[in-house]
Amino acid sequence: MSFYHRLLGLPFVYNQIRPLAVGGIDLSPVYQALDVTQNDRVLDVGCGTGDALQYLHAFQEYHGFDVDPVAIAHARKRYAGRPGVRFEARLLDADTITAVQPTRVVLAGLLHHLADDEVADLFRLLAGARGIERVVTQDIVYLPNERISNWFASLDRGRYCRKPDEYTRLVKASGFTVLRSDVIRSHPTRGWVKYFIMVLNGGS
Repeated sequence: MSFYHRLLGLPFVYNQIRPLAVGGIDLSPVYQALDVTQNDRVLDVGCGTGDALQYLHAFQEYHGFDVDPVAIAHARKRYAGRPGVRFEARLLDADTITAVQPTRVVLAGLLHHLADDEVADLFRLLAGARGIERVVTQDIVYLPNERISNWFASLDRGRYCRKPDEYTRLVKASGFTVLRSDVIRSHPTRGWVKYFIMVLNGGS
């Protein structure tokens, strides 16, 4: 990994500098689409520093997983003492999904870090779980005639930025149904970057 990409992965840079660079970040539409209630158990795969908890205020349990121990350490410190919240620095597996029994799954900023076969493996895990009612994804995306957004996408640490139809094709091949999809700005009034979000059914 280059120095530039390591720099982007630092919690301070990710949380404070990155939003300024792209004109602001407000992912409210992602978490509104997740439609979490106080009875839901949320599974956040690729949770990073726990940004989801800026938008999620009522849930039964929140479980954040990420392979970056630095990000997880920051998330634990950031949300220390918040009830029902747990962060783990490791890969997700089938036994964990069975133990957590999630009803809502969020994959925010994750799929563009995964190769096609890794995306398929992840959705295979989720498809085998019972009780998941909704999955929401959000990723950088290559779009026609969006030179500025595409340039920012090319700078991202994720190596697998895709076009909208490539994201949806991967999901459908995994047996999930895309209930709806949309392109949103990183910030509704100031954002330079476009994101692609998908709302999926819960699998089995």
